[in-house]
This record gives sequence, structure tokens and C-alpha cells, in this order.
Amino acid sequence: MIKKIKIDPGHGGKDPGAVGNGLQEKDLVLAISKRMQDYLEANYTGHEVKLTRSIDVFHTLSKRADIANDYDADVFISVHVNAGGGTGYESYVYTNASAASKALQKVLNDEALATAKKYGLGAHGEDRKRANYQVLRETKMPAILTEICYIDSKDAQLLKNVEFLKDMAYAYARGVAKFLGLRAKVVTAASIKKYYTVKKGDTVSAIAREYDTTITEIKSWNKLDDKYTVRIGQKLRVK
Repeated sequence: MIKKIKIDPGHGGKDPGAVGNGLQEKDLVLAISKRMQDYLEANYTGHEVKLTRSIDVFHTLSKRADIANDYDADVFISVHVNAGGGTGYESYVYTNASAASKALQKVLNDEALATAKKYGLGAHGEDRKRANYQVLRETKMPAILTEICYIDSKDAQLLKNVEFLKDMAYAYARGVAKFLGLRAKVVTAASIKKYYTVKKGDTVSAIAREYDTTITEIKSWNKLDDKYTVRIGQKLRVK
């Protein structure tokens, strides 16, 4: 049976969410959610995954829960960024959470915290918290709300790090996959590599943005010099 995953990028549209250090929560969580979706689709079978929003649009909390319930999702993850001057990762399930929601929280937190640790980030107090949040209370499936870290503290430097955002998105995705028991795709190195032919006016930074990667990865894959020198017609690995 196909497992249905609903990812909820918090806030959006007229509601920016938390703001700090030149960042807006609504933009960060949408980017994280899309990377989760891409990772799940690239690495697992037996599921389908959809977002409550894929653009910068506002939905009420009730609307978000309705979207997940109408989709008959098997799991719901609402992605957020924290504020208040603290530091660290945390997550929430409903105050009277089901055993399934608690199990989801444990496996997802294990993945998230193992990844966060690589960047010197830990949990903000008790990492497995409970709350009477509307999107957790009104959804009918195992549900979790994550707070990746704080936008208005030193954590903001991590939120500006594309590698951190990608790694945490992938950790969330692995947690969901483990909870649902999804089957991993058989992927060969040749099947996942992508290449781009350099054109006049191209820069490595622009190419990296286009293919949702980093200049560091492109430099490593293609053995570029420290000035990221490329030439017209050069074939670059970009994935």
C-alpha cells in the first residue's frame, strides 16, 4: 500500500513567521520542505509526498490540518524555525499524542539530532516536547512539529548555511522514511550524477543555485581551482 506523506512548511504569504538576522522563517521552511520532498522521491519507493504549500501563500492552521486530513496522509510533519533568543533543535507532538506520534518523534529526532551534532548544535532542553498546537490537535494521523533552531540567535549562522539546511532536511526525510518503513531505491552512482555544459556568462555560483547544490560541491566534483575557474564548453558535474 502506498504511504502518503504530508509536509507542512509553516507560515507563508502575509505571515513571515519568525524574523531575524535578515532571514524569514517562511522562506527557510519552504526550502527545507522542498528538499525533504526531493530526497524522499529520489531515495525511496512505495510512497507519495505532497506539501501543504509549494509557494509563498498563507494558509490558516485549520486549513493546514484539513489539507492533511483530506489527503488521508499516513504522516504529517510541520516544519518551523524557532525564535526567542535560544539555541538548539526541538520538536513537539500533541499533548495527548498517540503512541504512533510518539514513535514518529523519537525516530525523527534521532536522525535530526545526529545530523545537528555535526554542526555543533544540540537539543533545546527536552527535545521531545508536548504541546496543544492546532495542527497537531486537529490532524488525524501521526503528526510532529519541528523547530530546526533559532533565527534570532547565533543559530542564524547555521540557517544561512545551505549545507546545514540540506543535511537537516535529509535527516527529517530519513526519519519519516524509517517510521513508515519505506523501501530504499536501488540507486547507482551513474544514475544520480548530472552534468551541465558551461555557457558564456555562467558563474559557478549561478550554476549551483540552478541545480540546488553548492559551489563547494561543484568545486570538489570537478577539481576546480580556488578561483572556481571554468571555461565555455566545459562539462561540469552538478549532482
